[in-house]
Amino acid sequence: MRSILVVLIVLFPLGSAIAEQNAQLMFDQANTMLEENNFTKALESYRNIEELGEVSGPLFLNMGIASMEIDSLGLAKFYFLKAKNFNVTRAKAVEALEFVNSQFSRQSAILPKLPWDRAVDHLKEGIGASGIFVLGLIFIFITITFIIANWFYPIHIPKKTMMLVVAISLSCCTAFLAFYVDYVDQRYKDGVIVAKQQPVTTQPIDNADLVSIAYEGYSITVDTFTSEHTDGWYYIRLGNGQFGWIQTQGSKIL
Repeated sequence: MRSILVVLIVLFPLGSAIAEQNAQLMFDQANTMLEENNFTKALESYRNIEELGEVSGPLFLNMGIASMEIDSLGLAKFYFLKAKNFNVTRAKAVEALEFVNSQFSRQSAILPKLPWDRAVDHLKEGIGASGIFVLGLIFIFITITFIIANWFYPIHIPKKTMMLVVAISLSCCTAFLAFYVDYVDQRYKDGVIVAKQQPVTTQPIDNADLVSIAYEGYSITVDTFTSEHTDGWYYIRLGNGQFGWIQTQGSKIL
């Protein structure tokens, strides 16, 4: 598995030329450690590169490989999910995720998302909130232009008033959708449980009533707005629809 996935592609050019050279040198050295089965040291070196801000798909992919080799499957899943966001490593990351997911001793129950949630996810991954907002502005501009033009040069169109109402409504709905998609994107973040197991409780305190147990590799949705005022705790939703609090240690937000 490792021999198939190890990526020796150079890092994407980021930052200054000196920073690029240093990061590339560190990346090459870490790759050598990985090939020599020195997985812990390799992962440490990859993390140092990440802290420099010199991130790339190959970097996250190899971090996932190193994590998998030191038997940290939850952490491996986290890094493979990050590698999946880069075109150059998407196919290999998907392959690696399929393998890692098959290795977890416990599988999480996952409810299918509601159609509205799937639509919002599609918009976030597609044109995004900014794209929707621009589209709304275009609708508004066209509508205003038509209204102004009609003042000076009356246009005789059947059901003109109804068309204007529809255009204005469409513009407002598009603008609202843009704000909503941005709100959802800012508030909710995907995450992964990387500890062997974590209790999910009703309150962000020790010894609170237990809601469930989240095991390594479980995918979670973190409500960052609710969590921001409670240090050391995340308010999350599990894949089966249950809500509760977990300690931040042992989980990673994408």
